[in-house]
Amino acid sequence: MSKKITAILFDLDDTLYSRDKAFRSWAVWFVRNQLLIEDELRHAAVVEGIVRMDEHGYAPREALFARIMEEHPALGIDVAQCIATYREQFMRHISPEEETTRVLHALVDAGIPFGIVTNGPVVQQHKLERLGLDCLTSCVFISEVFGSRKPDAGIFLAAASCLKAEPAEVLFVGDNPATDLLGAYGVGMQTAWLSYGREWPTHLAHFSPDFTPANLSDVLPLVVERTKETG
Repeated sequence: MSKKITAILFDLDDTLYSRDKAFRSWAVWFVRNQLLIEDELRHAAVVEGIVRMDEHGYAPREALFARIMEEHPALGIDVAQCIATYREQFMRHISPEEETTRVLHALVDAGIPFGIVTNGPVVQQHKLERLGLDCLTSCVFISEVFGSRKPDAGIFLAAASCLKAEPAEVLFVGDNPATDLLGAYGVGMQTAWLSYGREWPTHLAHFSPDFTPANLSDVLPLVVERTKETG
């Protein structure tokens, strides 16, 4: 029997927008305009190196920019200044994605409540504003603001409460198996993994996601179908 879904929670980075695409765009700008590397081959190599060091956003910013400064001492600014500039400039490389806008507006039209749970600093709020997501839901949980990070149970349970939904009737959609899916699974939520072609990690073999949609658009019929079936 299909499980009832009455609400949905989304991760932010690499779920509601391509954070990797935005970071690569920023890296191209940074290497050209701040490292002042014009040679095309060297420019491409340095960009790739920075993208690798970023580790899909999981490398601490202090460690990332300390490595960049070590490799490019001629930049002439300290790590704190570099991070501040990065955070300002990175926002300019984030843009709303048509697929996300279409899916979230469809959820609004269908009367299906949804929210966003994201790890990160307060500046995550600026991303939401840049993407226009702050106008679509008031149920937003940012780890630095809330006081705990995914996969801690508290932030998931608080988000479910915000949506006035039982955890078992919430579908959590995310890209990170450990922080998104394991955390949601731990509080009894249903899970949808945006795998982007990756294999499920062997160290998490004790559970598997309920759904593996190919893209965000595939989440919509899944949720609407289970709302109608049980509603």
